[in-house]
Amino acid sequence: MKFLCIPESKLVVKTKAISSIFLLFTLAITIISLTPSSYADHSEVTITPISGSGLGSGCELTDEGCFSPNSATVEIGGVVIFSNTDDVKHTFTSGVPSDDTIGTDFNSGILSPGDSAQWEPTTIGEYSYFDMIHPWMQGSIIVVEATEEHERVARSADGTFVTGDEEETVVEEAVEETVVEEAVEETVVEEAVEETVVEEAVEETVTATQESSEEGGGCLIATATYGSELAPQVQMLREIRDNQLLNTESGSAFMTTFNEAYYSFSPIIADLERESPVFKEIVKAGLTPMLSTLAIMESAESESEVLGLGLSVIALNLGMYIGLPAFGILKVIQLRKN
Repeated sequence: MKFLCIPESKLVVKTKAISSIFLLFTLAITIISLTPSSYADHSEVTITPISGSGLGSGCELTDEGCFSPNSATVEIGGVVIFSNTDDVKHTFTSGVPSDDTIGTDFNSGILSPGDSAQWEPTTIGEYSYFDMIHPWMQGSIIVVEATEEHERVARSADGTFVTGDEEETVVEEAVEETVVEEAVEETVVEEAVEETVVEEAVEETVTATQESSEEGGGCLIATATYGSELAPQVQMLREIRDNQLLNTESGSAFMTTFNEAYYSFSPIIADLERESPVFKEIVKAGLTPMLSTLAIMESAESESEVLGLGLSVIALNLGMYIGLPAFGILKVIQLRKN
C-alpha cells in the first residue's frame, strides 16, 4: 500500500524518466543494428555483361546499359568481381576507348564465357571501364570510403562520441529527448547529403558514358595514327562499322570475330605509335591501301551486298598485304638462283 502514498507529481516524473530511458535504449539498439547493413552491400560487387550486349551497339542507349550493374558502388578494400556470364568473350578494362592509355587501374584481359577476374580498389574515386572487344559497352565504378562494419557509435550528452562497451554510459547520460532528436536529425541529414552526392555522380557518369558511346570509339590504331577520333579516316571506319556491318547478320558476326583478334594487339600498336613518330608514319603508310579498299563498303546496303563486297575487300587486302610481298620474295629468290 506504500505505492498509494506516493504523490501524483513524483509518480508522473518517474514514469516519464523510465519511458525516456526505454525510448533512448530502443533507438540506440535500432541505429546500431541498421548501421552495418547500410554498408555491407558495398564490400563486394559482381559485374556481369548483359546477355546479347556484345552482338551490336544499342545497349548503351537503354536505361540498364550494357553491364549489370552499369554503375556499381564499392568500398575501399572491397572486391569488384568481373564475371563473364555471356556466351561470347568480353574484357573489363579501365578507361574509355578514346583514352591515350587504357587499363592502368585494372584490365581483366580476354575472359571466355564462364571466366572471371577481380579488382580490389585502394583509392576513392570514379573509374570508367569498357569492353575492348565490344567498345560500345561502357560502365563505371564508384569507390567510396570504407566503414567499419562492427563499429558501434553513439553521442553522449556533452557531444563526444563513444563506442563499444561505453554504450550503456551513453544511454544513462543522454536521457533528454532533445539529444536523441538532434542525433537522429543529423544522421538523416548526413545520409541525405551522401545519397544526393552519389546520385549526382552516377548521373554525370551515365551522361558522360552515353555521350562517349554516341560519339563512337574503338578504332585505337587509326585514332593514334591520324591523331584524333574526328579525323576523316577514323570517321569513315566508324561509319562503315555502324551503318553497314553492324546492320547485317553477316557483318555483325564478322565484327565479333574481328574484335576478339583486333583488341588483343591494337592497344600495344597504338602505344608504340605515340612513343615513336617514325613507327607512326610506317603504320600510316600501311593503312592507306586498306582504307582505299574499304571505301567500297560505303555503297553496301543489303545483306548480300555486305557479304559480296566484304569478301571482295578481304581478297584485295590479302592480295596487297600478303600476295604481293610473297610474289616479290619469290622473284628475288629466282633471280639469286639464276
